[in-house]
Amino acid sequence: MNSTLAQCRYLLSLAEPILDGLDDSHRALEPQPGAKTAGWLIGHLAVSGDFARRLYGRPPLCPAEWRAAFNPGTQPSREANDYPPITTLRDTFREVYSDLCAAAAETDPPSFTSINPYAPARTAFPTAGDFVAYLLTGHLAYHLGQLVAWRAAAGLGRLHRPDALAA
Repeated sequence: MNSTLAQCRYLLSLAEPILDGLDDSHRALEPQPGAKTAGWLIGHLAVSGDFARRLYGRPPLCPAEWRAAFNPGTQPSREANDYPPITTLRDTFREVYSDLCAAAAETDPPSFTSINPYAPARTAFPTAGDFVAYLLTGHLAYHLGQLVAWRAAAGLGRLHRPDALAA
C-alpha cells in the first residue's frame, strides 16, 4: 500500500495546478461535444474517493445527494446551478482524498480482503483492497487527465507539470 499511497499523493500534487483557476462559470461548460464538465469530473472524483473511504468505515464527507449527480454512469449537467459551487467541489475533493490516504495508511492490508462491493469492477478488482488501490491511482489519474484535456479545450492554457525539469 505504501507505493499506492505515494502514487496517490503525487497525483494529488499534480491536481493542484489542474484545479487552479476554475470558477463557477466552468462547472457545466462543455468545451467540446460529449466532453465531461469540470463540475462533474471533480464531483465524480470526490464521490468515488468517498466510496473508498466508506469501505474503511469512515463516515461520508460528500452529501448523499451528490451520488445521484456524480456516481458512475451519471451524465454531466449543462446547468451550472445543478452543481455545488466550484470551491465546495474542490475543497471536498481535497478533504476526501486527504482522509482516504490516511485511512489507507492506517489499515492492516490483510484485513482488507473482502469482496469488492462495486460489482461492475469486481472482475478486474476482486477485493475491496484491489478496488481502493485502483481508485487511489488509475481512476484518479484517468479523470485528472480528462480535466487537463477539458482545460485545454476550454482555452485555459497549457499546464506545466510542477515536477518538470526547466528547459
